[in-house]
Amino acid sequence: MKRAFYYLILILALAVVAGFALANKQWIAQGVDLSYDPTRPGSAESTLHLPMFLVLFGVLLVGMILGGLTVWFKQGRFRRAARVAQGEVERHRSEIDRLRSQANSGDSREGQTMLPSSVPF
Repeated sequence: MKRAFYYLILILALAVVAGFALANKQWIAQGVDLSYDPTRPGSAESTLHLPMFLVLFGVLLVGMILGGLTVWFKQGRFRRAARVAQGEVERHRSEIDRLRSQANSGDSREGQTMLPSSVPF
C-alpha cells in the first residue's frame, strides 16, 4: 500500500513538473557579465539565453545541494556518536564471548567472580 501511494505521489509530481516545463518554454535573457567588461555591460557576448524552466530548475538544484550539504554537516556529530557506540558494542560483545568461552571451558573456579575489565571494582 505504501509503495502504491509513493508511486502515485511520484507520478503526480512528475506531471506537475512536466506541465510547468511546458508552460514556461519561452526564452528569457538573463544578463550575465562573463567578461567583466564595465564598458559594455549589455553586450551580446555577456548575455546568456536560456529557457525559464532551466533557470528555475537550476536554482532548485543548487538549493537542494546546499540544503543537503548543510544537513549532512549538521548531523556529523550524530554519525560520530553512532560510530563510537558501535565500537563500544563490538568491544562488549568480544568481552562477553571471551567470558562465555572461559565459563564453558571449565577454567573458571567456582568461588571466583569473573567481572569484565571495564567494571571499576
